[in-house]
Amino acid sequence: MPKNYNLRDIILEVIGEEELSKKKILEEIRIKSKIATSDKTFNESLMGLLRDGKIYIAGYDFNIYDGVKRIQSIRPEGIVFGVSRTDFVEIEIMLKQMESKNPEEVKKASKKIKRIFRKKLDEAQELGLVKVDDGAEVLMNKTMYYLHSKSKDQRHALRNKLAWSLSNSRGSLDLFKDILSYISTFDS
Repeated sequence: MPKNYNLRDIILEVIGEEELSKKKILEEIRIKSKIATSDKTFNESLMGLLRDGKIYIAGYDFNIYDGVKRIQSIRPEGIVFGVSRTDFVEIEIMLKQMESKNPEEVKKASKKIKRIFRKKLDEAQELGLVKVDDGAEVLMNKTMYYLHSKSKDQRHALRNKLAWSLSNSRGSLDLFKDILSYISTFDS
C-alpha cells in the first residue's frame, strides 16, 4: 500500500468547512502529516476527490501571484477547493443561511446551493428524468423565488423538501424531478 494511502482523507480533513487553495492545502498536509507528499501523489488524490464529487472548485486565489500586475499564466496552486456537502442537514442549513441578514453568508450559501442544484440537474438530465428548456440558473432562481414567496410555515416545509431533493438521499432524484416539474409551470 502506498505511504500516502490516506491522503484523500487528510485532504478532506484539511479543507473541512473552508475553501482553500491548492497551495494552502498542500502546506497544511505537509505540516499535519509530516509526510513529504509529492506533488504528483497530491495531484492524483485531488483529482480523484474531484472526479468522485467529494470536493469542488470554488474559485481562484490571486494572492499566489504576490502583487504581480500582469498575469500571463494560470498557476494551479491558486485553484481553490471546497468539500462537497450533499447531506440533507447540511443542505438545509445552507438554505437557511440564504435567509440571513449577513450578505456574505447569503452569497456563500447561494454559491454552494447553485453548484449542488446544477449538479443535481445534470444528473437528472443524464438519466432522462427531466428535459429543461431554461438553464440551471433560471430554474434555481424560480425555485428560490417560489420558496421565499410563501408563508413562514409553508417555506419551512418547502425548504425541507428542497433540501431532501438536493441531497444524496434515497428518492431525492424523484423528488427533485417533481419539484422541477412543478416550478417549470410558473412563468418568470
